Amino acid sequence: MGTKMIADRIPIVDVDSHVIEPPDLWSARMPKKYADIQPRVVHVDSRGEDFWLIGDIPASTAWGLAAAGWHEHLPSHPKRFEDVPDTMYSATARVRALDEHGVAAQVLYPNILGFSINTLLTVGDSEFHLACVQAYNDFLSDWANEAPGRFVPVMALPFWDVDASVAEIERAAANGHKGILFAGEPKKGGFPRLRDKHWDPIWAAAAANELSINFHVGFGSIPANRSAKDKSKQAGGIDQMMTAAANDTADGPQMSLVKFTTLGLMGNAETIVELIVSGILDRFPTLKFVSVESGFGYIPYLLETMDWQWLNTGAAHANPGRMLPSEYFKRQVYGSFWFEHQSLTRLVDLYPDNVMFETDFPHPTCLAPGPVSYTDSARNVIEQNLSTLPEDLLKKILHDNAAQLYKL
Repeated sequence: MGTKMIADRIPIVDVDSHVIEPPDLWSARMPKKYADIQPRVVHVDSRGEDFWLIGDIPASTAWGLAAAGWHEHLPSHPKRFEDVPDTMYSATARVRALDEHGVAAQVLYPNILGFSINTLLTVGDSEFHLACVQAYNDFLSDWANEAPGRFVPVMALPFWDVDASVAEIERAAANGHKGILFAGEPKKGGFPRLRDKHWDPIWAAAAANELSINFHVGFGSIPANRSAKDKSKQAGGIDQMMTAAANDTADGPQMSLVKFTTLGLMGNAETIVELIVSGILDRFPTLKFVSVESGFGYIPYLLETMDWQWLNTGAAHANPGRMLPSEYFKRQVYGSFWFEHQSLTRLVDLYPDNVMFETDFPHPTCLAPGPVSYTDSARNVIEQNLSTLPEDLLKKILHDNAAQLYKL
């Protein structure tokens, strides 16, 4: 008999995946008084597809991120809920997909409360906003509990209200959430900068509950658009990206998507630098931070540059008690990879304790086979890209780092 595949020898932890929110997520959990403004799916005839509406504002196309296995390239995507495979919204069906693709456990992130959070904040009041967040966190807890041991829920926060956020951290942690989703650049939403001590109560609550702070690319960075008279043209997020790509007559939609996606996936570079130079990691030396869906290939260059500038500008002399930027990263910050191959063996040699694996299922960049997919399943991509690495290193980057961080 031949040697087992890596995914059959090591329980793979996927640190970035998403549940496509079912149409009744909020209607089944929100107080009836919010029926007219709560997030809900509405079919827009003029566009021939479903949209998520919050109030009367389209937050995004409903199924634009349900891309895994779709039969056409972007910007084409499922138009109706019936077109979305159940592996994207059903926990029991997702488990079947995990078994097929060679994944033991997945960390779960939102779509609507991630990429459309700025739209939510233009509708209703603070009580409504909190109810939306709590309904989502409860949904994710219930979803994870359908398959114990297979899913790691990461909570959303009402981050615009620090006291409410601290209370929600305690509540959601008690319900099984293992991490916190947070905006890497809150200043873009008109909130204090990440380094501001305004956020310290949230960091303290996270540290006390041994929860990581997770910065997913795109979270909180897309403004709500209320200017268009045609509501079907107001949506931001993935719809904004794909509509712009479809209308790009100069280069075609695919060229536009390549640019948008490539630069977007490296969007956490500023957040990583801000964390390291801001003093947050000094004030909270046990708190862990994760760069999600942002790749790892550029991080060694980023850290080498920071170390050079730290020494070359005199920052080390001016701050004699501070470590090198790369030392802070090694102590408290993580990154993730999914498709990277050529640079990965060097990266894991430099930062083996800070690298984790993800699939981004079921988003457009994810590892999932399909009629038009360039990629293969997680099981096969891991085998193709990582088979030259030693077993102890494979175990660390595919399982142990994530298992320790998320208390699996």
